Amino acid sequence: MRIILLPIFILLVSLSAFGQNNLQNYTPSILFKKGDWEYKTFQNLYTQTKLFDTDGGKVATGQRETFFTSINQFLYGLNDQVNIGLDVWVKSSNNSIDNFSSSTGLTGIGPKIKIAPFKDLPRLSIQSTFLFNTVDDPEGVNGSRYFLEWDANLWLNQIYFDLPLNKKSQLFFQQAFWYRMTKDGSSVDNNFLETQTSIFYSYFPTSRWTIYGMTEYFPTHYDFGNDRSEAFFAYFLQSGLGLKYQLIPNLIELEALYTNFWNGSEFKGAGETINLGIRVIRQK
Repeated sequence: MRIILLPIFILLVSLSAFGQNNLQNYTPSILFKKGDWEYKTFQNLYTQTKLFDTDGGKVATGQRETFFTSINQFLYGLNDQVNIGLDVWVKSSNNSIDNFSSSTGLTGIGPKIKIAPFKDLPRLSIQSTFLFNTVDDPEGVNGSRYFLEWDANLWLNQIYFDLPLNKKSQLFFQQAFWYRMTKDGSSVDNNFLETQTSIFYSYFPTSRWTIYGMTEYFPTHYDFGNDRSEAFFAYFLQSGLGLKYQLIPNLIELEALYTNFWNGSEFKGAGETINLGIRVIRQK
């Protein structure tokens, strides 16, 4: 989806004075100081033509399904232990079996707060976001659209931690809890939980370039067939390689990431993603 206001936003920020800190220092674990802020837009395109079977093999579905997600985030520093912000998520989907019929909607909008609970551990932080789904019939239960998102509001809690290994590399860890609160009209009777465990290894060849690899394990703790909670009922694994480049040092960063879904439980998608991001950080 085209973000119309983004070029204007970047232009206005570019006219401001540059900050003094390398953007590589600002991992998701690090909070902003008072008055500093960040805007990030991240575009995720997932596509699949295969599903995993009971043995972990890949089976062709005879159709292509594509899902696009635009995640737009703003974060502002109240102080170096509390940041607040707003997320806006827009999703689009289509599939070839319906002659590439598409569906688009605002699937999440809401506030977030990030805290660094321990002053002695500034690289450990917790972020909580509540997203309201504003789309009518996002699952396509009534046949008004192709499946776009679960018909639920999302309470997303994330724990971040990064560990510098040396001046040229570091590890980053994320543990996330996706708690979906189903709404009337959903095909799912109960609220359900998904968890996300991610690890990133980053290498810094220069102060403007970052090269990283990542792996993510994402289980769902719900049996949709019997509409009941069940720990680790389904899962997928994805890994990928990414690049970050500071287009304007200390101000604007570009990001590109490719991932492949290489393992998963039965009926999970065996697809791949292409991701592009722009991050703007304004420091006093």
